[in-house]
Amino acid sequence: MKDQDIIKNIRAGKREKPIKHLYKEYPKVKAKIVSTGGSETIAEEIFNDSLILLIEKVSDPKFKLTSKLTTYLFGINRFLWMNQLRKQNKYVELEWSDTLIISQDDIGYQEEKEEKLKMMESILNTISEKCKKIFEMFYFNKQSMQIISEKLGFSSVNSAKTQKYKCMERAIKMAGEMSNSQNATS
Repeated sequence: MKDQDIIKNIRAGKREKPIKHLYKEYPKVKAKIVSTGGSETIAEEIFNDSLILLIEKVSDPKFKLTSKLTTYLFGINRFLWMNQLRKQNKYVELEWSDTLIISQDDIGYQEEKEEKLKMMESILNTISEKCKKIFEMFYFNKQSMQIISEKLGFSSVNSAKTQKYKCMERAIKMAGEMSNSQNATS
């Protein structure tokens, strides 16, 4: 049964077939809840509650499905299970597994990224005004080569493309030179 068929049947009041279809997901939900400290009884209660919530949401004509229906169902189950754990003051361990932990490598990554941004800024300060304008219009303002050609007075779109290519070649060459000179000083 496809997601849209399930939604259509639920909205039409024909819920038995969609519920049977969605109930095939129960073993996965039960396994997840049991593996994180819940019982089979709690897993069944949470799954049933999630089905009721899903039916309520899907019955609303304004409801728009933005993922697979089973993914949406799993999200509701996860939310209900997390609430249950919060009530039992057992949420700390689970929430840590969902939290981003920053390591020394991540901090080094930021420094490397900062160096690259400085290099790019230096290159942009070195290239010609026409190249800066082309890059700004194309990459930052997302303008077409046709518009760039017209605004900057190129004889044709191909001429503008050729100029953009030459500007990019110069920028790449400068980046290579700067990278080599930084490696030589390191």
